[in-house]
Amino acid sequence: MASLRLKLNRAGLYSTGALLLSGFALLLWQLMPFHYGIWLAYSALVVLLWLTLRGYLRQLDTEVMALNLQADSLRDQSFNLSANRAVLHELTPLAEALNQMSAELAQQRATLYQRELLLDTVLQTNPSALILTDDQGRVLFSNPAARHLLSEGRRFDGSYFADVLTDWPELKQACQTGLQGLIHAGDAQNVWHLSVSPFRLNQREHLLYQLKPMTREFKLEEIKAWKKLIRVIGHELNNSLAPMSSLAFSGARLLQKPDFSTADQPQLMQMFAVIGERARQLNQFLQAYLNFAKLPPPQPSLVQFASLINNLQNQYEFELLGDLPQSDWFLDSAQLTQLLLNLLKNAVEAGASSSGTTLCFRESPQLLVLEVQDDGGGLSAEVLQHALVPFYTTKPQGSGIGLTLCRDIMESHGGSLELLNQPSGLLVRLTFPRIEAPSSSTAAPAQV
Repeated sequence: MASLRLKLNRAGLYSTGALLLSGFALLLWQLMPFHYGIWLAYSALVVLLWLTLRGYLRQLDTEVMALNLQADSLRDQSFNLSANRAVLHELTPLAEALNQMSAELAQQRATLYQRELLLDTVLQTNPSALILTDDQGRVLFSNPAARHLLSEGRRFDGSYFADVLTDWPELKQACQTGLQGLIHAGDAQNVWHLSVSPFRLNQREHLLYQLKPMTREFKLEEIKAWKKLIRVIGHELNNSLAPMSSLAFSGARLLQKPDFSTADQPQLMQMFAVIGERARQLNQFLQAYLNFAKLPPPQPSLVQFASLINNLQNQYEFELLGDLPQSDWFLDSAQLTQLLLNLLKNAVEAGASSSGTTLCFRESPQLLVLEVQDDGGGLSAEVLQHALVPFYTTKPQGSGIGLTLCRDIMESHGGSLELLNQPSGLLVRLTFPRIEAPSSSTAAPAQV
């Protein structure tokens, strides 16, 4: 804080007063040159004025000195010192303004200190690892969780973040490529969520890295998923095995009848047919889970959209709105076909008509958007909220993995899936980012 100094120009005041009195004396001499009584009275008046001015200036000096002391305390950021009110008279309003400013500054500093203390406490006790780097990648700040995770508790402020991550290749690659989300860092069992937040500080770019431990949450969710999977499979097995067992027992009793004849064969054949149908449905149910668990990584190749549409329309009826994409897009054509078939199948099961089920494409330089719209009435708020939860279903024969599989396919492509209720029905929006062409893709375009 710059020094605030109040100072009276005593010599200037005296010089100005002397010039005024001298000018008045010269004028008086011109008018009454030999009236000595008047001159004696004038001299006495001058002496009295000088003494009065001197006393007034001394008082002002005292007040200015008191205010200067308070200004010095403000410069030193000491807000508990105020001017001596016993010596203040003329400058009392200024002193009161300084006192008010001092009180406000003291309150602001106390508030700022409390905020800094709270922020420091949050940073120091945060279980997430926090690392702040400058535009050169040099670490400016790291909290205890980051030091414990990356350097066994040793400080690494001032080091390059890339050097700190030498023993963490997965994390280093994610930070360098800007990949955010869930990563496996260090031990394969440990799961972390990486987020990177850029911001400007003092006109320079900075990056704040946050590593949030998710291992415990993932293990709990994994246990919940396994329990739910066991309940769903157990329920489906019981629903299939109980009638199959009952029918097998009835067939055995029928064969053991002493009077069993060819007339009983249709009934026995019907029992076997029901058992076979239930076994087929049970096999389809289990195969759906196996396909969900064995989803391979996408193999991007040039998509032939005309062939894709023909393949889809051979299995489900729908209307194609607008034109097909004109640019080259590299996606996993098999997974894209499976994804769209699942959505069209859901539309049919929701009671959508062929004319009310539409598919349209929208493309930009970096994004490809597919929208599947049906007129099946849409989803309730509760179903819409849980539609992407694994194993959640409202269908009597549903497995609850269709939309989950669709979402996994989109995420494996780096895209997103949105479910939006429209007046006529459900709108499913698929957004794919542009993927660079593989080296061998142009030689053999994908066929679907």
